[in-house]
Amino acid sequence: MVSKKALAICGVVVVVVVVVVVPSVLLTRPKAGFRDTFMKKCLEFPEEKLICENIWTTFEQAYVGKDKCNVSDQNYDQLLAETPFKQPCGKTMFWSKTYELVHKFTEKRDCFFTLEDTLLGYVLDGLSWCGETGSNEIFTENCEDCQPNPVSSFWKLASTRFAQHACEGASVMLDGERKEPYDSNSFFGGVEVPNLQPPRVKDLTVVLVTEEIRYDFISLKQLFAFMLQSIIV
Repeated sequence: MVSKKALAICGVVVVVVVVVVVPSVLLTRPKAGFRDTFMKKCLEFPEEKLICENIWTTFEQAYVGKDKCNVSDQNYDQLLAETPFKQPCGKTMFWSKTYELVHKFTEKRDCFFTLEDTLLGYVLDGLSWCGETGSNEIFTENCEDCQPNPVSSFWKLASTRFAQHACEGASVMLDGERKEPYDSNSFFGGVEVPNLQPPRVKDLTVVLVTEEIRYDFISLKQLFAFMLQSIIV
């Protein structure tokens, strides 16, 4: 069952679509050597081997040999500049707390694209990495026990650039089973929403995944208010 509601904010139309469905669980990937995993995923994306190798080199430069607790999003500027987002206008799909379902929805990459459906997002999804001061080694454990760290800093900048690239219509899939589906402290609420670029983005479709239809979500009203105060100029 699908139900819709729409709200116009200063020329930007926010559409709420409620989808009644029960999400399923995806299988996790087996572990492998970090570089081998990176290259394998890059090639199967698919991308050319030389391009994958160049991306790997730039990626390493962002954090290898550096204190894991002192790697900011700026460390990935060069990586994101060399590997820009290319999703078509009107097909950007954000998400929050709906990882499994949204990626089943976009897995064919023909209607919508999440950040994890892009080259860098696909390659680094589910991985953890960090370096150590004065070392050429790459570590994959205990990399996210401080802030900032190489993993969260990458996703922060990638989310920023992904949102800035969105154009025409954009969508977001939220968990309607949560008391407050919209979390202003999530990557979507805290990073992606503030970096949408009206009038480049003309409308936002909110897809609520839930087992029953209801419209008493205070957090969605907060989303509308935030867009009115901080995005629409």
